[in-house]
Amino acid sequence: MLKEILLKFLKDRALLIVFYMVNTVCMIVFFHLNEGANTEFLYPLSIAVFLLLVYLIIDWLRYYQTNRAIALMLRDQFVELKPHTEEQKAFQQLLHKTIHEHRGTFHEMQEQNKERLYFLSHWMHYLKTPVSVIELIIHKEGEATGTAQALEKIRQENKRLHTSIEQGLTMIKMESFENDLELKSIDLLASLRKLINGRKRECIYQSIFPSIEFAGTAAYIVSDLKWNELLLDQIISNAIKYSSAKNGSKKLIFHIEEIEEVTTLSITDEGVGIPSYDLERVFQPFFTGENGRQFPNSTGIGLYLCKKIADRLGHTIMIHSKVAEGTTVTIRYVSGKKPDQ
Repeated sequence: MLKEILLKFLKDRALLIVFYMVNTVCMIVFFHLNEGANTEFLYPLSIAVFLLLVYLIIDWLRYYQTNRAIALMLRDQFVELKPHTEEQKAFQQLLHKTIHEHRGTFHEMQEQNKERLYFLSHWMHYLKTPVSVIELIIHKEGEATGTAQALEKIRQENKRLHTSIEQGLTMIKMESFENDLELKSIDLLASLRKLINGRKRECIYQSIFPSIEFAGTAAYIVSDLKWNELLLDQIISNAIKYSSAKNGSKKLIFHIEEIEEVTTLSITDEGVGIPSYDLERVFQPFFTGENGRQFPNSTGIGLYLCKKIADRLGHTIMIHSKVAEGTTVTIRYVSGKKPDQ
């Protein structure tokens, strides 16, 4: 190790030594030419070399300690790094800064991994319930209630299973959100009609009548088509789910309002509502609150994903609710223009 550090030291100081010796020789030659009778050059050269050696020895002592510590650290040995020169101190500060930044990134990745594992464990737990219910329906209710009714119940449980899988896939895709993002001007009205039509069977089964309140023929917003539809579909799914406890027909109103450069969408249901003490936590992962006791199939994942997607897209999402009256989810978008303009 000593030999390696010494060679590095001499390489680092080679330019200094060469310039110092050239300078010394030039000075001796200069004085010799001006004082022709003076032929002494060995004495001043010896003094110059002696002073250079003194300097190099002092510099070596400071160089060796720090570089020896670095060499030991590179061999995974614990040693305290003590800088001596200003250059060494500057590099130590840079090293501490880099370590601090990487430590922060490492802790962030750890938290993300914990969140992912926490999500997957709960997700797998919720997937077991629909499968078990389907099995019970097939074996116990099929012959007793008739094929059509049994199939309808199986369809509902299968829809729950499909929704849970979609939520899991959405959570996984969130890791590479930026790589799957295309912000452009899209028609919000067309997306709503598509999503409502896709859940027509559920609305009929739950006696829910959706309606869109908007006078225009198109409502353009700046967003990503796929991610925004995932966001809206989850809100519509929740509205249908939590409206099923009330008897009779229910309304599901989609109100679009355009004010200057902001487009606001309000989705209002006539469901069970959310208690005021639960509203602040509805966007937390796996939080089901009071309604989780009435609806065992509540996962607490949907609104969490809605919040994550809205934040990534730059949209504002808010929720207002009253128990036994219903819930309104409001999303604010930046207004867009017709694509061909």
